[in-house]
Amino acid sequence: MGVIMSFTRVSAADLELVMKHKDCTEEFLAEYLPPDTDPSGYLDKSWAGLKYLLEAADTGIDLFFTATPLPIDEYSGWTPENVADTAELLGKTPFHTLAAHYDPKGMDEIGVYPRIWLRDGDVGLDYLSQYYAVLVEVFGHAARHESALLQHFG
Repeated sequence: MGVIMSFTRVSAADLELVMKHKDCTEEFLAEYLPPDTDPSGYLDKSWAGLKYLLEAADTGIDLFFTATPLPIDEYSGWTPENVADTAELLGKTPFHTLAAHYDPKGMDEIGVYPRIWLRDGDVGLDYLSQYYAVLVEVFGHAARHESALLQHFG
């Protein structure tokens, strides 16, 4: 078990509701199921490696401080505007741009979670590539639908 990150598409109205009312947030999260046609926004434990690469490449994408914390631990909300802006930046950033900054030894030395980078080498880079594609897809899909995203981190 470890710390994971995931994104789920919701309407702007649903996001506004859960941002304002803690009791609604808990109930909404317990009952909400995204449409079957939505892509998975599950990033597993890749979030820290992706954060490292996005920052090293100076993309302007911040997976932590763009979202607004919800009134329940481990969840944040991305407005449709934040989603659209981030989707645009992701769309302009091919993975090979990020891969140029992949430094397994440096990542392990500074404690980039889950500290597998030197051990796994190119497998770790493949892992990040796979989940970067998920990130691009979920943000792009939400942006095309002018939707918000719920972010779970924990």
